[in-house]
Amino acid sequence: MLKKCFLVLVVLFFALSATVWAGGGKEAGRPTLSIICFQGYAEDSWVLPFEAKYNCDVKVTYAGTVEEHFTKVKAAPSEYNIVSIDSGRVLMYRDAGLIQPIDTSKLANYSKIGEYFREHPYGKMPDGSKLHVPIVWGTQTITINTGKVPADMLAPFLTKTKDGKHQTVSLDILTAPQSKGYTAFFDESSNVVSIAAIHVGIKTPFNFAAGDWDRVADRLYQWKQNARTFTTGLDSEFGVLTAEDAYVVLGGNDALLNLRLEEAGVRDSFTQYAMTEGTICWIDGWVITEPTEGASLDLALKYMDYMIGDQGQEELAALVGFGIVNPAGSSGFNPVVLDSTFWYGEDIGNFPAPLYIMVPEEDAGKRVETWNKVKARP
Repeated sequence: MLKKCFLVLVVLFFALSATVWAGGGKEAGRPTLSIICFQGYAEDSWVLPFEAKYNCDVKVTYAGTVEEHFTKVKAAPSEYNIVSIDSGRVLMYRDAGLIQPIDTSKLANYSKIGEYFREHPYGKMPDGSKLHVPIVWGTQTITINTGKVPADMLAPFLTKTKDGKHQTVSLDILTAPQSKGYTAFFDESSNVVSIAAIHVGIKTPFNFAAGDWDRVADRLYQWKQNARTFTTGLDSEFGVLTAEDAYVVLGGNDALLNLRLEEAGVRDSFTQYAMTEGTICWIDGWVITEPTEGASLDLALKYMDYMIGDQGQEELAALVGFGIVNPAGSSGFNPVVLDSTFWYGEDIGNFPAPLYIMVPEEDAGKRVETWNKVKARP
């Protein structure tokens, strides 16, 4: 009898050990929230308290590119509950049947999001339901070495904002004869094509009419003729500016660039400007996968609600440096960000120039082809 009891205990021990091993040490029976996202959107500083508060497990998978996110989710949508994607990919996920509408009435902090985000059609279904809850945003802007560019040369391109506190700079500075050899812009086909479209007055910079392609290509060629070099990211922009290879740089890393300039002790020589004609804007946020239901759906809504709340937005401001969607979190920003790129600490509706929210382009391949042809022209 004792031998039989011992054998039963041994079997139970190994069964329990196998359960714990398979669950990675997680407590059995607890609900799980599975996230796939970019680095920075599921940090231990708020994920661990979230697990404790809701007695749940959060499984995080990091993906490095938009394409990797989509491929993983399409291959196994039931493996994930929420996905971090930008505004330009929402319709792609919807058309693939991968995501479901989000009941924003269950997000207590949703009303704190700027009206611009809540009302913009980029993430809406035809019936008005929402597919995307935004958390951060960013733009492309121009950095000018105002320590080197004479004030009288710069003045014709500047326009005071409505509040009179700031100035924007015209994209005309990229084609002005007096700027030849002093400009640079990023070597990124989708973004440069869209901003060149804005420069020539196209009001739908992600969806061209037939004759728009030639107009945009001609404007890009004018930019190229004036430019001394191209840039390829934050390090490149920083190097071009600090080495004085160019005095006027159109790029996509404004807040992070100014933090680098501050660390180098040279930020006082540079000024950040939004473009008078407008700029493109990406919005990162969350979508919920179609199979998500029950306890996981409830956790997905709670997690998103935390990230748009005051504390969540403060933590994101401190971590990523780009714009937040709830201005109550702006105290988390490094003062350098608020000083150099003031718009990130305010309601996006106060941005000092027109914003064009990124949506799927009508022909991404043709944009690459257009830019490559411009670069190849002598």
